[in-house]
Amino acid sequence: MNMLTDRQHLILKHIVNDYVHDAAPIASESLTRNHSLGVSSATVRNEVAALEEQGYISRPHTSAGSVPQDRAYRLYVESLLANSDPRIPPQARSTIQGHFDRVQHDVDQWGNVAATLIAQLMDNLGIATFPKTSVSRIRHLELVPVQDVLALLIVVLEQAKLRKQLIRFDKPVETSELESMGVRLRGHVTGLSHEEIMHSPLPLSEHERRAIDAAIVMLEEEDRADHDDPYVVGLRNLLDQPEFDDYEKVRPIIRGVEDGSLIQAALEEAPVGQVVRVVIGGEHRGEELRPLSVVICRYGVAGRALGTIGVVGPTRMEYYRAISGVRFISSIMKGMVETVYGAA
Repeated sequence: MNMLTDRQHLILKHIVNDYVHDAAPIASESLTRNHSLGVSSATVRNEVAALEEQGYISRPHTSAGSVPQDRAYRLYVESLLANSDPRIPPQARSTIQGHFDRVQHDVDQWGNVAATLIAQLMDNLGIATFPKTSVSRIRHLELVPVQDVLALLIVVLEQAKLRKQLIRFDKPVETSELESMGVRLRGHVTGLSHEEIMHSPLPLSEHERRAIDAAIVMLEEEDRADHDDPYVVGLRNLLDQPEFDDYEKVRPIIRGVEDGSLIQAALEEAPVGQVVRVVIGGEHRGEELRPLSVVICRYGVAGRALGTIGVVGPTRMEYYRAISGVRFISSIMKGMVETVYGAA
């Protein structure tokens, strides 16, 4: 692999920055005019030609402007992470924190707020998932009378998620009996996973067994799901980017969002640890994301409950802002999850 000289590295940095800002090919003359490079236009043109030869930029012809390629963005991001600690401005931090403060006690809103805020910050597509445990356990269980042979089973999981299902009995059940059943079942299954419940010799009545079987199915479904339904916000932001003014480029993106394949592919790029990962264009494993970049991070309490926050945009992305935004929002989400589970 050819190594760039300091001058080539500087010129490439300016090409990337200018292209991210202008969304138009960068002419060598504009580099000389707009940046203090300390060399002639001819030297800049020679360096640009060398960058093209090494695959960092592309030009339709020698007199055309420069368009950064995936390799250029990768070098840019690595340099960014090595030489700075991306942070969003204090005013933006305060605004974001204020939005989360308002929904701190409304767990169902966490994911939607996270996806909305990162979408607004980046003017692109935001994705967030609710924190998921590796093994679901029952925190609380309730039986609510609906009709004489019908009750609503309410199960609150440890991740502060609520599941409900109607239970039909073979014969009428009095409200007082339902209340007693709820007390007994809570004593038997609170804090247990579906496997622990199945292997516990519980002295249950026929009605109690029906309720427990339904609760076991709920827990099994939670454990099988890789992710809860993700919150996806800002498709219009993404499609308004100048890269996607051609309908043939837009169509597979719309289809991938609608059928979930693009969102699933983005979530699969999440790193194992709670660090920010940047995946650019052709680095993606699947075809769905090849024209796009993903900046993504997990948040939560390791070994207890983890969710994901990320942004999807064109490879011409403001990576500094994306990295700092995802990192900051994930840190807030981590703190909120710790209020439910405690710190690791």
